Amino acid sequence: MNNINGMSGQRVLTVIVQITVCILLAIIIVGLIQQYVFAPVQIEGASMMPTIKVEGDKVYILKTGYKLEYYDMIIFFRPNGDDVDDSKNPASQHISITKFLNSLPIIGRQTVSSDNGGTDFTCVIKRIIGMPGDTITITNGQVFRKPAGSSETEALNDFVMEKDIGSGYGIKDTVEPIVVGENEYYVMGDNRNNSYDSEDYGPIKSSWIYGKVVLINSDGKMKVPSISSLV
Repeated sequence: MNNINGMSGQRVLTVIVQITVCILLAIIIVGLIQQYVFAPVQIEGASMMPTIKVEGDKVYILKTGYKLEYYDMIIFFRPNGDDVDDSKNPASQHISITKFLNSLPIIGRQTVSSDNGGTDFTCVIKRIIGMPGDTITITNGQVFRKPAGSSETEALNDFVMEKDIGSGYGIKDTVEPIVVGENEYYVMGDNRNNSYDSEDYGPIKSSWIYGKVVLINSDGKMKVPSISSLV
């Protein structure tokens, strides 16, 4: 009887160890996926309304294997000043133990996107409206784009302008023609009255990009990003 009880105890212990190992492996795998492939980002601020709400919405980004097109939403890290060392941009830095631990589900520290940042870099979400080689102009608040290699200029009427909610940002009435450089993108917030974007600081570098938004979690409902949300 004692031998039977002993064997049963060993089996229980073995099962517990196996389950624990499986759970730890699953946590590590999720952490690696979030570091290299697919990760959540918490959104703060009103710059992407009505597509993304002021507080509480979350987006999921693809970090690799994506192609950028007009109106794609991206997460990027903007330097807070011209004297910031761009080589330290979190979007281009390699994995670290701290980053890996923070990405683990049991810790749950997610990247947070906001127009305001108190460190060297601010994590930002915006929409691409200008690709490399495009010419962007703003006249009387209206955005115009001349695609690279084209002689035609088009007015961009998709962006709504929500009322000013006291963010301190506003629409630029006039921006002289600017040619988006190689490996650069011109980005804007859907809510132009409350967005700090390329109207203010010019095109962003591709090396700043952290990932492309592929899913939006709003009020517990998942949806795919679409320009139709602005219409």
